[in-house]
Amino acid sequence: STLREQISDKNYYMGDDCIEITQSDEKALAIFENGKKQESDLIIVANGIKSDLRSYVDKNACPQYAGYVGWRGVVQEEEISQKSLDVLSKYFIIVLPFNQQICVYPIAGEGKNPFKIGQRRINWIWYKPVPSNSLKKILFGKSGKQYEDGIPPDEIRVEVVNELFKEAEKKLPPQIVELVKQTKQPLIQPIFDLESVKMKNGRIVTIGDAAFTARPHVGMGVTKAAMDAFSMSEALDNKNCLKTLNIWEKNRLNVGKFIVNRSRELGKYLSLPKKKSDLIMPDVQDVLKDTAISLHDISNYKKYERLQ
Repeated sequence: STLREQISDKNYYMGDDCIEITQSDEKALAIFENGKKQESDLIIVANGIKSDLRSYVDKNACPQYAGYVGWRGVVQEEEISQKSLDVLSKYFIIVLPFNQQICVYPIAGEGKNPFKIGQRRINWIWYKPVPSNSLKKILFGKSGKQYEDGIPPDEIRVEVVNELFKEAEKKLPPQIVELVKQTKQPLIQPIFDLESVKMKNGRIVTIGDAAFTARPHVGMGVTKAAMDAFSMSEALDNKNCLKTLNIWEKNRLNVGKFIVNRSRELGKYLSLPKKKSDLIMPDVQDVLKDTAISLHDISNYKKYERLQ
């Protein structure tokens, strides 16, 4: 990739897992599984929501299951009937069955004309409440292995997928039913989020999903990580960078908390309520308006922006 090409092989270690970090007032030390050790001024932990290294910065930050899953799938436009394609290829679609949400939209295809109608793909994600005890059953694989927080697509049992198709026929418009049933291999994404109270501990920092993971509704994963990195680069361009990083940490904690709380607000009707009467479904127009928009278009973000 373009980014990878900027880093020499001397400084890019493939297949080496960092298993331990130590630090002193002067240096930080990364220790790898193969015994290699790398000394540096600063260690940046950026290996996602499942990071084991996050504990060197924030011991108490752990992923929290949101109480629902996202079923996902992608279908080539050429595999969809023209009648359904007339709807699915032209719009960003949201449907709100009770206690659920499904989003459908076209994405680029493959080959020479990836944006030409008929050669693109239609992507869908269907959020459905699944309590923790039921999640365990869904994540029991064909091989007999019990998975914990996700499952390889080829391990999803046929009966689980067939139940999804039956529910689609009952709850979704016919065009989306066709889309879901045309999906060769639906995927399951249990929805987790993560919130940290620290992003810096001496010469060790966390960024991206290793520090804060929001639910998918805000569409902020890549943007937030890029903002973490860019603002950090500005903080490091200072002779007193460790002190400057304290200010950076305060700012990024504020933004991270805001984004995670925003995603929880947008997904609050997707986990199973104690009583059906307690659940208030949003208006679909409001959901469309609030889905994956710029931070600066969110009115109450301005007070966080002033802290930057």
